[in-house]
Amino acid sequence: MKVLDFQHGRIVFSRQSLKMEPSLPDKVQAGAQYFHFEEGVGFLEAGFFDFDALAKDLERKEFAWLHLSGSVSDEFFGHLKRFADMSDEQLKMLKFPHGKPAYEEYSNGIFWSMQRPFVTESTDAIENVNFYMTEKVLFTRQFSQDAAFNLVSHRMMAKGDTLTGMSVDRLAASLIDDVLQSYVEFLTVGGAKLESIQNKIIRRPGSEELHLINSAQQMIWIFLKTVWPLETLLQGMVRSKSHIITDAGRDELKFCLAEANSVIALFDIYRQMSYDLMDVYVSGLGLRTNKTTMILTVIATLFLPPSLIAGIYGMNFTIPEIHFAFGYYFALSAMLVVSGGLLIWLKLRGYIEF
Repeated sequence: MKVLDFQHGRIVFSRQSLKMEPSLPDKVQAGAQYFHFEEGVGFLEAGFFDFDALAKDLERKEFAWLHLSGSVSDEFFGHLKRFADMSDEQLKMLKFPHGKPAYEEYSNGIFWSMQRPFVTESTDAIENVNFYMTEKVLFTRQFSQDAAFNLVSHRMMAKGDTLTGMSVDRLAASLIDDVLQSYVEFLTVGGAKLESIQNKIIRRPGSEELHLINSAQQMIWIFLKTVWPLETLLQGMVRSKSHIITDAGRDELKFCLAEANSVIALFDIYRQMSYDLMDVYVSGLGLRTNKTTMILTVIATLFLPPSLIAGIYGMNFTIPEIHFAFGYYFALSAMLVVSGGLLIWLKLRGYIEF
């Protein structure tokens, strides 16, 4: 499977090129969060010292979770490889980012990779998160310093000793569900942006609004391509015969699969909404053109009778005042009366508003 450079661990949507571009520097400060679960005690965070201490912890703990972030050293990954009995290929898949979601099952563990959206009012980004699950340890790997799963860990720690029956695969299902929820958050923010674009189009359609529509369509399509493979990934996990996945964990993964299908359906709806914006844009542009044409037509209609009167009045080879002293006043009055009458008629017919 093709892996990417570290900088591709997080990519950001560029509104100029309408493409996803790498956004991470060559190095990001490394970090490690260590959690463990013990029945009757709960889910706790502890300091991570080394893998020897982790091995001793697992003798009395149900399972552990090690979350890595930033530019983790090769030496650390070497220790991790020996601890988890990983092959070079397995370590490579955990260590580097991937261009799309992936799933691989091994005799000693299960690897998968997901794309997690990170969306704000000004930023639309996708971060690669890698997972490697063994019988008693879950390793997660992200490439930026953003706390990807703080909400999940805080929620589980808050339950204290009431949290029972947890296993490493159920923890993995909770993290997958958190990633799916981030797609829902993206759609929430994206829906507000689509509404804002629509309001701008209704007020004044122009080249800027057309660029916003193209950006929205392209961005939704890019994010949709990252969520589509999640269905296949979760189907593989649900159908897995690995001893690592328990019946309870499989039930939670089935729930995640149903949620992924719902998210994909929502993306299809939002994609159709973005295409409908183009219809709104064309309609608004046509309405604006019709309004401009109507204004020009009204102006031409108002000035046509005065032009005709002026032309007829001036069609002679003598000075008009010689034979008709009040000719100019009469002509001007006729122009005003005819134009005023047309103005009132246009108002009554609803062509103009004042």
